[in-house]
Amino acid sequence: MKIKRISLRNLNDEILIAILIYLCLSPCMLWAQRKDSDAKISPSNFLRSARGQRDTVCEANVRIRYAFNAEDIKDKSTWIDEGQLKIAPDMTDYSSYFVEVDEDSLAHWLDANKRSNVYPPARWLQGHRPDYWIEYQYSQITTQDSILTEWATMPRELDSENLYYTENLPLFNWQICTETDTVCGYECIKAACHWRGRGFTAWFTPDIPVEYGPWKFGGLPGLIMKVSDDDGIYTFEAVAVENGNFPIFAPRGSKYKQATRDKVWKLQRALNENYFKTTGWSVFNIKLGREITSREHPYSQLELE
Repeated sequence: MKIKRISLRNLNDEILIAILIYLCLSPCMLWAQRKDSDAKISPSNFLRSARGQRDTVCEANVRIRYAFNAEDIKDKSTWIDEGQLKIAPDMTDYSSYFVEVDEDSLAHWLDANKRSNVYPPARWLQGHRPDYWIEYQYSQITTQDSILTEWATMPRELDSENLYYTENLPLFNWQICTETDTVCGYECIKAACHWRGRGFTAWFTPDIPVEYGPWKFGGLPGLIMKVSDDDGIYTFEAVAVENGNFPIFAPRGSKYKQATRDKVWKLQRALNENYFKTTGWSVFNIKLGREITSREHPYSQLELE
């Protein structure tokens, strides 16, 4: 019987390979944040939105669409969301383009089928796990007069608990670098900062001289075309820059109750980490033969503080 001799160097290499394989397979490994909780969006929320009156706040003349956490930038089914930044002279609005298209499509369907008491269950939702909730898709963020407002739509069991809060426009201490790159056909400059517990890298274009970007990001001498955190968990990347007339709508659906950023932030984290425990909801698992009232999911928020 021959005994294979393994040198210390080879042993270290094999151990390293084993560790790398374990990390790649580990559910706690921090990859791009997906929709991995048990939270779903309420169908009734979409129905109320589609049937309700949309109030236009103002008209934007520029719209930038962003792929959010795309596994494949060419395949929208792998995106968590397609966000849209609408820029008007006196305000900006960041919301979900996927959700807006879905609401419009459902509204048109209902208008064409007035006698129907039901509507298509699949509807027109797009992206990764389209009927599941994540706060970055189901929040509308507006900025006006140096004030940011987040309108947070909650998932199914908290459908009547939609919240909003205001805060001063966040300040980003960007350090502008010398590197350049092309994003969505625009020549961009690199910038970096540390904000609310994370390091971020942004690519902005001076060709569009506005100090805005996706979600809450801004404060650079040009439109932010791409931004990601240093751990690679969150990425927003521009896929279209459009000129035209784009109405900015007031939030619709359930009424929104005033809260604080801290309350909304903690609730959103809890809903992602353990939806059943947070809502007091449960589900009967046929395979296990028992009711599930708690199920944890690994989750890392964009804002860590």
